[in-house]
Amino acid sequence: MASLDLDITTPESQVFKGTIDELIAPGAGGLFGVRPSHAPLLASLKPGILSFTQAGASHHFALGGGFIEIADDHVRVLADTADRGEDIDLERARAALADATAKLDELVPGTSEYLYQQARQVRAQQRIQLATMLASSK
Repeated sequence: MASLDLDITTPESQVFKGTIDELIAPGAGGLFGVRPSHAPLLASLKPGILSFTQAGASHHFALGGGFIEIADDHVRVLADTADRGEDIDLERARAALADATAKLDELVPGTSEYLYQQARQVRAQQRIQLATMLASSK
């Protein structure tokens, strides 16, 4: 069976490298799927959940946005942040969401600090969504 090579890298480290069967990514224009023999593509990713199957098992990462490159059955994801679903601490994510939301209420929209806190809020929401999804599937 044909497969894809996947690399997920953040500015801090490589968080995943392996051979997978297929992938679903949160593109800026919506979710899209990648299977072997996919046409070459370079696209931006919005914060969301990246999912893939590897040997029949599902894996999920909460991404903080980034870029994806697909060429010759090789998928490279360059993500701002990438948290493995099973590693997410739900209570910590909820605390981060509450903190970012409270700070947003005190800031002027459009400032760099406001945009930073807004991005923190979105990342926390994605982590909560993924952790909740995984907990309900157990």
